[in-house]
Amino acid sequence: MTREELLRILSFSDKMRSISEKRTELSATDARWNIISYAMRRHLEGKLLTITSIASAADVPYGTAMRRIGELIEQGLLLKRARTQSGKSFSLHPTRKLIVEYESYAVQLKAMVGDTFGFNTGDGELADFYFGGSYMASRILSYPNAARSPVGYDKSIRILAPIDPTFTTLNTFRGALNEFCGTNIEVVNLPLDALHKAIAENNAKPKSEFDLISVDLPWIGQLAEDQMIRSLDDIIRQERYNASDFHSTAWKGSAYRGQQYGLPIQPTAELLFCRSDLVAKAGLSTPRTTEDVLLCARTLHRSAMGLSGIVMNYGRGTPVAHTFVQTLADFGQPVLDLAPLGDSFDVDDISGERLRPRIASEAGRRTAEYLKELLSYAHPDSMRCTWDRRIEIFARGEAALSYGWSVRAARFELDETSPAYRNVEFVPHPPSPGLTPVSPIGGFALAMPASLSDERVRTAWKVMEYLTRPEMMKWYVQNGNLTSPRFSTSADPEVQSMTGMIRQIDMMERRGELQIWPRPPVQEFNDLLCVLGTDIHAMLQGNVTIAEALNSAQNRVDAIMRAHGHY
Repeated sequence: MTREELLRILSFSDKMRSISEKRTELSATDARWNIISYAMRRHLEGKLLTITSIASAADVPYGTAMRRIGELIEQGLLLKRARTQSGKSFSLHPTRKLIVEYESYAVQLKAMVGDTFGFNTGDGELADFYFGGSYMASRILSYPNAARSPVGYDKSIRILAPIDPTFTTLNTFRGALNEFCGTNIEVVNLPLDALHKAIAENNAKPKSEFDLISVDLPWIGQLAEDQMIRSLDDIIRQERYNASDFHSTAWKGSAYRGQQYGLPIQPTAELLFCRSDLVAKAGLSTPRTTEDVLLCARTLHRSAMGLSGIVMNYGRGTPVAHTFVQTLADFGQPVLDLAPLGDSFDVDDISGERLRPRIASEAGRRTAEYLKELLSYAHPDSMRCTWDRRIEIFARGEAALSYGWSVRAARFELDETSPAYRNVEFVPHPPSPGLTPVSPIGGFALAMPASLSDERVRTAWKVMEYLTRPEMMKWYVQNGNLTSPRFSTSADPEVQSMTGMIRQIDMMERRGELQIWPRPPVQEFNDLLCVLGTDIHAMLQGNVTIAEALNSAQNRVDAIMRAHGHY
């Protein structure tokens, strides 16, 4: 189970116990469980555990709490470790024994819940479901119905959005959307860089021209720090909004420093698109590592007229910069010095020394060498490719492999004229041998401009909440947007019949293979991309060496972080 799923089970257990201990007189406070629960939560969240904090979490008198803590230490479930040389300050840590015991408990609890709701297979195996997801027997979601509380045709809702499948669908079917929401909706679609600029220009105006803005997930940090978007925490609390159906990665990717700033509407995972027919014909296996990708690209390059081994997103600027930071994760490292958190990295607290770049590193060198070697087998247009151009080349059958965002797969997955139609295997980002696959999560969340009045916030929330409902997500899929951040939408049989990719991404979420850390939500992320977009492109063109490009990017990003006073 992933860390997020273990946390969900922990929250479920605490709430169940709260019913008997706090809301009824059926049971007394269980200090031992409270201590264990708090210790495991802090461990899973990567946070410090002190004796004072754990004694408070026990929810019993201090003396009783200390006795229970002492018992757990004696039993080898908690470890007491000195924090200072004087030995006067201590921290507590769950031992391996406690972690194993809790994971066993979590598996058994999940099995019991699965059995109760019919998710188990009946042969002793756990059904393939994610704890907390709203599946409920693969229910077929209905066609979107009109909102019970319409916004009002006397109002107009303007949405600033990218030129991406979900948002072009909203624009194309604006008439139906107006009927759904009971208002007048206008969607303004812009290219990615122009969208970022428009958000900043809108923020500079005394009154926002837009009620909702679509935010690329890595922008969340900058827009929140610069107070361009508003926190949704209060309204989520007031509306008792239930977010458990969202993929935890997409939900967390729409937050910053513990506050929710957006609702996921078009999350997308970067995968390796692999022409399974060509791979099989050549007697190869599906690539699972970076070495496999090189072998496939080399073998299939020019194996047929007009066929390249791979097409890469090497266009100068933002495209090649994204390619570098996402591929860096395949070699086990984020682009900044993020704190390790289990098998992942902490994106909740990125400050100070954690903002130091890690570009001129061993992993950075291996990433650059890998990208440069792929260029030998890449489509000749790769050095000019953007996301759309890359996918067009792959869909026309001119490349055997391509990295690509899942949201763009409709270009070949739903087009029977494409040579790639139903001939593509979707693979998590192949890592360097010995490492775990990590596919970057990207895409967009709907957010509110910070300058909205209270009245506009209420109407904007109505539209935002409606546009991110499960049945709307299904509607987007049926109109060519092959992505879903909700378990219930992914489980819909009609959705699954359109493509197997959505279920595969659902599985990747449950296995913890979708991650935010390859594109960390920091204020300087766009500045970082601007630097990499020139230096890495120059390296791939052969104008500078790998060492020169990495050192230049390292020093330039370091100068930006120092200028902003981070360290």
